[in-house]
Amino acid sequence: MGAPPDPAQVSDQEEDGGGIPGDGVDNANGTMQPSQKLPGRLLNIPLSNVERLRSTLSSVSLTELIELVPQLRSRSSTSADGHPDKKKLFSVQDFFRYAEFEGKRFFEELDRDGDGQVTLEDLEIAMRKRRLPRRYARDFLRRTRSNFFSKSIGWKQFLSLMEQKEPTILRAYTTLCLSKSGTLHKNQILTSLKSVGLPANEDNAAAMLRYLNADSDGSISYGHFRNFMLLLPSKRLEDDPRNVWFEAATVVAVPPPVEISTGSVLKSALAGGLASALSTSLLHPIDSMKTRVQASTLSFPELISKLPQIGLRGLYRGSIPAILGQFSSHGLRTGIFEASKLVLINVAPTLPEIQVQSVASFCSTVLGTAVRIPCEVLKQRLQAGIFNNVGEAIVGTMRQDGPKGFFRGTGATLCREVPFYVAGMCLYAEAKKAAQHVMKRDLEPWEIVAVGALSGGLAAVVTTPFDVMKTRMMTAPPGTPVSMQMIVFSILRNEGPIGLFKGAIPRFFWIAPLGAMNFAGYELAKKAMIKDESESRE
Repeated sequence: MGAPPDPAQVSDQEEDGGGIPGDGVDNANGTMQPSQKLPGRLLNIPLSNVERLRSTLSSVSLTELIELVPQLRSRSSTSADGHPDKKKLFSVQDFFRYAEFEGKRFFEELDRDGDGQVTLEDLEIAMRKRRLPRRYARDFLRRTRSNFFSKSIGWKQFLSLMEQKEPTILRAYTTLCLSKSGTLHKNQILTSLKSVGLPANEDNAAAMLRYLNADSDGSISYGHFRNFMLLLPSKRLEDDPRNVWFEAATVVAVPPPVEISTGSVLKSALAGGLASALSTSLLHPIDSMKTRVQASTLSFPELISKLPQIGLRGLYRGSIPAILGQFSSHGLRTGIFEASKLVLINVAPTLPEIQVQSVASFCSTVLGTAVRIPCEVLKQRLQAGIFNNVGEAIVGTMRQDGPKGFFRGTGATLCREVPFYVAGMCLYAEAKKAAQHVMKRDLEPWEIVAVGALSGGLAAVVTTPFDVMKTRMMTAPPGTPVSMQMIVFSILRNEGPIGLFKGAIPRFFWIAPLGAMNFAGYELAKKAMIKDESESRE
C-alpha cells in the first residue's frame, strides 16, 4: 500500500498553495478543477493512520464530513462554485484514506485463511465472536456477493458495500458524545448512555469498550465503531447506535426461530430418495459381487472368473428390495437431516457448522437405517443365492426366523451406517471447502460430483469391517444363532485381520458413485428443484 505521506510535507503543500497531482485542486485559488474526479482518485493515494485523521479535525469536524462525504462521492464534473476550500479537501482526503485502510484491515481479519475471499463460515465466526445473530452472516453475504451463486466475497465487493454505508455510519458516529479528538472514552460512553436513558454504570461502559476492542489507552475510534456497524443489516443502521451498541455488548441477542418449512423438508427427502434409488439400480451388480465375496471364501479374482456362470440376471438378484429400501431410507434420512439442522439452529445457534452436520447426520442415519434393514436382509439373502425371488425370501425368513429375522444384523448395520454417513458428510463438506480454497472459485457441478465420489469411497473403505460382519450375519443359514462377536472371532481365526476387509475394492467402486449421487447428487437435485420453483413463480 505504500507508506502514509509525511504530515509536514502535506502541511507545506497546503501553505504553498500546492496540491497532490491529480486531486483536482487548483494551485492558485484552492478550488477544484471541473475536469477532475476527486472521489475515485482519493483512494489511490497511500493510506493514512488514525493519528493523521485526528490531526485534520482542526480543519474540518466530523459533522462537516457527514455533508462532504456524500457530496464528493456524487459529484464528478461540475463547476467550481460551491466546492469546499483546500483545507477541507485535504481533511476529507485523509478521511477516505483512513476509512479504506481500516476497512482493508478489517477484511483481512475476516479472511481467516488469507486467500483473499471471505466465506459464509468466516462471517458466521465473526458474528459469533461479536454475539450477533447467525442470520446476519447470510444477510451480509447476500448483500455483498457479486452474483447469486457466489459463496464468497472479495475485497472489491467488500469495499463497494463499505462505500455505500459510509455516510450512514459516519452520521451515526457523530450522534455519540465524542471527545475533541473524535474518539470515545469511558466518560463519553457514560454520557451517551445517560442521554438515551440506558443504564449508565462502570460495568456497562467497560463492556462496551471491550466489545469494540478498545485501544490500549481505552479509547474507541471511528474505525472500531465502523467495523461493528458494517456487519449489521441495513435496517439496524436506522436504529439509535447507542442502543445497538449497548444491546450487542451487554445482552446476548436471541435470533428468531427458524421456520421449518414442510415443503423444503419434503423436497429434500424426495431429492435424496431419487438420487439414492437411481444410483442403487445402476450399481446393484457391483454390490452383488461384493456380497458374494464377503459371504463366501471366494477371493475377488475368483469371483470375476465365475461371472459368466452367474450372468447378468444373477447379478441383479435382490435389486427390487434394494431399490425400495434405498429410496425409502435415504429419502427419510435426508428429510430428517434437513429438519434436524433447522432444529439445531434454533436450539443451539452458536454450534459450529461441522457439529450441526454431525449431530443431524447421526440422528437421520439411525432412523433411516432402521427402515431399510428388512429390505437389506431380503436383498442380501437373494444375492447370496439362499432364495430365488422376493416372495420366497419373505416367506422363508418369516417361517424360519420369525419377525425378528428381518432385523438380523441391525447392530452391525448401524455400526457401519452411522460412521459412514457421519464421516462421509463431514468429509464431503470439508473436501468441498478445501477444493474451493485451492481453486479460489465455486466448484462446477462435475467437480462437486467428483468430491462426493471420493468422499464416499474413502468412507466406505474405512467402514468395510462392519460391512463384512453385517453380510455374514444376514446371510447365515436361517435359524442359526449369530452375533457380532462370533463373526469377528471366526474371521480372525480362519482368515486373519485381512478378512475383515474382504470386498473393500468392489465396495469402494460401488460406494464411490453412490457417494457422488447421495452427497453431491442430492445437493444438485435440491438446487434444481429450488431453481424450477423460483422460475415458475417468475
